[in-house]
Formats: sequence, structure tokens, C-alpha cells
Amino acid sequence: MPTLDDRLSTLEDDHRAALEWFRDHAGKVVPWPEPLPSGLLVVSKAKGIRVPAGWQYALSIRQSLGGPYADRAVQFAADGSWSYDYYQEGPDPSTRDRFATNRALVQNMKDGVPVGVLIQTKAKPNPRYEVLGLAEVTDWSAGYFKLSGFGTSGEVAETIVAEPPQPAGAGEEPLPLDLTDARRRIDAAIVARQGAGAFRNAALQAFNGQCAVTGCNVPAVLEAAHIVPYLGASTNVISNTLLLRGDIHTLFDRGLLFVSPETLRVRLAPELKSTHYASLEGKAITLPAKADIKAWITTLKQREELLVF
Repeated sequence: MPTLDDRLSTLEDDHRAALEWFRDHAGKVVPWPEPLPSGLLVVSKAKGIRVPAGWQYALSIRQSLGGPYADRAVQFAADGSWSYDYYQEGPDPSTRDRFATNRALVQNMKDGVPVGVLIQTKAKPNPRYEVLGLAEVTDWSAGYFKLSGFGTSGEVAETIVAEPPQPAGAGEEPLPLDLTDARRRIDAAIVARQGAGAFRNAALQAFNGQCAVTGCNVPAVLEAAHIVPYLGASTNVISNTLLLRGDIHTLFDRGLLFVSPETLRVRLAPELKSTHYASLEGKAITLPAKADIKAWITTLKQREELLVF
């Protein structure tokens, strides 16, 4: 598999220098980037996807706090690599290719040309951005570009694609099942969903081990939900967290259940109001004792800007 250095060596000098900026600043939190000595801007203020004039490729993508698109949380691996689902320009996946920015990212994907990635961690004034580094555009589905970040080894994480079940042929033996590996994968999936390590433990302690919406007190099914989507370590704070039962977390992430910042009560999307969850409409949430309510109101307002019921 070609390494990052292999990919960069094939590019024009200005393109390679711009991508090297992302490689050299990976993991750092920076102010708005200054132009390179050549005058080239590595990111765009006008659009989240930066395509310099005359280029066939996208140079970088940027996620903004309170942006209009439902970009997903970054998933990090132990080797320093990462994956990230970034939503295309334009709300309708069927119109993807009407936008030059999307067409450029498709070209990155076809030709294996890396793209720089940074995400906003602090709003104005004095905004700050975490530089994730460089990534391959490995796929597109339902409006999302799949980005696979290069790790410290200079290679992207291997993507595991689940094969559909196949009927066993005549005389074929069933595939052996490694129960140890299966358990490790299940545990990893649970940790990723519930919120890893100190972040989830802090949420369990702050919320006294109870779902903020239902009051469920079974730790095995409780998950630390980000109010504003994960955008680096600065968003792993209790005031950006709700401890939620697993199914409530799913509804919350999908924008089907929300908490009003004005009343701190549950609001449901119309499609839930005739379901099992209807009784939650208008229910007051439970925040940690001695909580700074204003901090939760601020993050809930930021989330509300992203969702429309």
C-alpha cells in the first residue's frame, strides 16, 4: 500500500507544500492559518471544502462549530490513524455532482490524492482549529465522504468491510469462529458507542449513574452523549454531555429527540409523537447537582442551531 510520502511525491510543488503544512501541524490547535509563502491559502472561509482556482483536486476540508451539515464524530485508532465522515456540499445527496467542491473530492478519491482536515474547536472571537492532519477520501455514501486519516506510520488504517453472509456450499465447512477476537470487537464497539474511558466515567459520576431523560440507572446501557458533536478534546466536557440510555442516545443523535435550551424539557420530532416514546414529550431532564445550568443552555442552543423540527 502506498505511504503518505509516496502520495505526496507525485504532486506539484505548491500542492505538496500545502499538504505538508497539514502533516507538520497534525494534532495541533491553531488560529486561522496564514497563507503559505507562495500566497496559497490552505483553507477557505467561503466554503468548508477548499478547491484552489484551476485545481482538479480539493486541498482541504474544514468543519465549523454550528455548521449546517451533520458531520459525524472523528473516530481515532490506537496507531494514531482516524476516520471521519464529512458531509458533502449541498443537502441533497442526489445533487452531489452539481457542486465543484464535491466533484473535486470525488477526484481525490479516484486518484488517491490526500486532503487536509481541520475542525473548529473554539468559536469567535479568537476561533481555534484542531488540525487532524491528512486523509485519504476512501468512499462516498448517502452524502458522506469517508475520510481515512494517516497514522504515525504514514499509512491509513485498514478499513474492515463486513461481507454479507453467504450460504454454505455443498461439502463446505463453516468458517471457524474466534470467540476471543469476537469478544474483543464487541467490547471495542461498546466502548466506542458509550464514550471511552475518563469521559464516560466522568459522565456517570456527574449524572449519578442515571439517564438524564428516563432515570434509568443500569450502567451497562448508559452512554455519554455529546450535545455539540465531538470536535476534539475541548468538547469532552461535562457541560457538553448528557448521560443517556442507549436508545435515547440514538434518537438524540438522529435529531428525533431534543432538549429545549429554554425549558430544559424534552422535545420530540413529529414522527415520535405517536410511538412508545410519546410520554417523554415535555419531560424535564435531570442535570448534575450543583450544575452550571448556563453552560448546558449554551451548548443546547448551539445544537439547536443544527436541527430543525
